[in-house]
Amino acid sequence: MLTVSLSSPILKSLNRLSSFSARCYNRVEGTYEMANIDQSQVVVLPGVRASRLGNERDVYVYLPPGYYADQSKRYPVLYMHVGQHVFEPRKQSGESWAMHRVADRLISEGLIKPIIIVAVEHKYEDGTSEYFHDLCAYPIRCVGEQYEHFLIEELKPLIDRRFQTLAKAENTALMGSSAAGIATYNIGLRNPNVFGMLGILSPFFMQVDPYTLKETPQYRLYPLNAGQKIWLDIGGAEGFFMTSHVKNVAEEMLKAGWKQRDELYYFQDQEAAHSEWDWSRRAHMPLLHFFGGKGTPVELALEGQNVAGVNGPPVALNAVVTLDNGLRFSDLEGDYRSEHPDILEIAPDGRLLPKTPGSANVIYRYEGLETARAITVVERLSETVEVELEIHVPDSTPEDAEIYATFGVPKLAKGLYGGKIKLPRGVTFDFLITRGYEKEEVDQDYGQLPYRRLVADKDKKVSYTVKNWIDLRPEPRGGNRKR
Repeated sequence: MLTVSLSSPILKSLNRLSSFSARCYNRVEGTYEMANIDQSQVVVLPGVRASRLGNERDVYVYLPPGYYADQSKRYPVLYMHVGQHVFEPRKQSGESWAMHRVADRLISEGLIKPIIIVAVEHKYEDGTSEYFHDLCAYPIRCVGEQYEHFLIEELKPLIDRRFQTLAKAENTALMGSSAAGIATYNIGLRNPNVFGMLGILSPFFMQVDPYTLKETPQYRLYPLNAGQKIWLDIGGAEGFFMTSHVKNVAEEMLKAGWKQRDELYYFQDQEAAHSEWDWSRRAHMPLLHFFGGKGTPVELALEGQNVAGVNGPPVALNAVVTLDNGLRFSDLEGDYRSEHPDILEIAPDGRLLPKTPGSANVIYRYEGLETARAITVVERLSETVEVELEIHVPDSTPEDAEIYATFGVPKLAKGLYGGKIKLPRGVTFDFLITRGYEKEEVDQDYGQLPYRRLVADKDKKVSYTVKNWIDLRPEPRGGNRKR
């Protein structure tokens, strides 16, 4: 993949040529290289103006292999938020979506049609304000409608003029994660005549106060947009970005009329954290839904907790169907049978309905395939568990540092943070200890660390030691996160 800046006079008319020899600027080496029209490219549109937001931002455009070989050919378009992390890594941690590699592979294997990807830079000056329309639990300036105006009225017309796009809604997708996931949800469902496909990954639907566990909704439900394709997912190790929040919205959409598989896929990625690395790892699946074929089921799995209480918090199984094209989804309309319905029954969405203590085998079937899982029912499980945290930090830590292990951890003494917190039973956190954005922990040699995992399955005490901080190392050193 080559990166081309369209601010260069040599390259301004690049997209109007059917065949050419172009010099592509290599920002790393500071040299020009000959472009290869048979490989994908990313061109940069610098300083695109958002009039109602009063700012400018770079836009990165992925062009598929062979784009310039046929000027008459037009392509579907995927728009993505937080564009600086969509292709090559910009974070010190080395994480990115690597969407050029995802798209290159799917296209080369014939799993999707060639597409254009438009990655829209996020302006951090206002935090996540541009991703929220009105419902936000935090005291921020919600300018989501102004950002929506920029995407639809300013950026999309520019892209459709400059590139060989298929401009109608049925060929236009919008995708984002976390706060950008709620932006995709709102913008896409408000404008089905513009965006016919929505990739909503780990959306910030609900804010959870880590100390009171009070939940504040940050979304509203929309009526059915017939024919609009939706990909909706969540990781099982995202902490307070809880699976139930996203699953509930998926179920409401099914009730509103969206059809599972034809229009809506929901996927609970049981081992995934809230990170670009994890979103990249499953980004091929919404692309398969939007731009690929249907796929045939080849494998089933029943995931999730295997203990439920007659009295206690809700517990649900995650019935995962794997298709032959690599797409996986969680079945919310499952065909289940309990071998001991006097002990346990199960709802179509996987919710366990315990009746009396004992053990029961649950059988799940889908299109001729079958799998099973043993479930233990106990009399009572507490709604929450108590976790006592102890975090030791290095001497380099600033005296006034705030420490986060997903949630804020109080300072107890010099070099020591900790306290007790009640967590919802069953919630899993994959995380790094941080002092804030891009100030996460690293190993003693300033190398990347794997995520820590905290499972709220019982009362426990955990102790962590931070070796170093990524932003306090002597000199930058990149690298990919170990997993």
